[in-house]
Amino acid sequence: MTRWVARCTLLLVVGLRLWSADSGSLATLSDQQKEQFLAAARVVSVTGISHGVTHPLRAKLANDQGTHDAQIQRVELDMPDFFGRDGTRLPMRDSWKFNVAAYKIDRLLGMHMVPVTVLRRYQGKPAAFTWWADRVAMEEVERRRKELEAPDKEAFERQVETGRVFDELIINIDRNLSNLLITDDWKLVLIDHTRSFVPYSGIRNPANLNRCSRRLLDAMKRLTAADVSKAVDGNLTPKEIEALLARRDKIVAFFAARVAEKGEKAVLFP
Repeated sequence: MTRWVARCTLLLVVGLRLWSADSGSLATLSDQQKEQFLAAARVVSVTGISHGVTHPLRAKLANDQGTHDAQIQRVELDMPDFFGRDGTRLPMRDSWKFNVAAYKIDRLLGMHMVPVTVLRRYQGKPAAFTWWADRVAMEEVERRRKELEAPDKEAFERQVETGRVFDELIINIDRNLSNLLITDDWKLVLIDHTRSFVPYSGIRNPANLNRCSRRLLDAMKRLTAADVSKAVDGNLTPKEIEALLARRDKIVAFFAARVAEKGEKAVLFP
């Protein structure tokens, strides 16, 4: 009965949440087709978004295929320095470029949890245009407030754990429960990565690394500087890429040690 109530609650709020979009047939487009739409569709209207401190915009885009919304992120500014666990002090930026990079790395890893994002100019300045997530029922903050449980708790928790590993890999310092979106079929969507990719080579928060999928771990092991550089296409500096791969090495070693301590079944999942 609890699962049935949770499912009905999700269905009732579909289309009402901030990040929900009535996408019609465009929701079935491939990543490449979505990229083309975001890059070339005309901007019909633009409104502000109440969420977030970086003042993103919500735009309605249209072409001959139909209409779909996008988030426009233009932030580009210096932030207070980052301090690592080892006392390292590094400059840090809040940048739209990192939304593009996060999407590209998500796809390199085969996660498909970050919405399609492209570089596009808006009002004469470069910006990140992000596909407005489809079929969103709620944010994680709302799920917790209403004490709703996924029909398959383990499957949902695996998505949460995957998101945590990803955040440590890209060193996302601004993950919060409002930028974790849940679709009506309980898929987790990760949005807003503008405060990521500090060129720090250590693990920022080991407490986030509890479990990991074998597929994600294998994909991280296969990452190369050439692959990352090609994928992010200038949206990360060489130092940021070097630090990303250094963090990858430490995350892989962390899970190897954890498997040795707790056993594979307790740490790695299919």
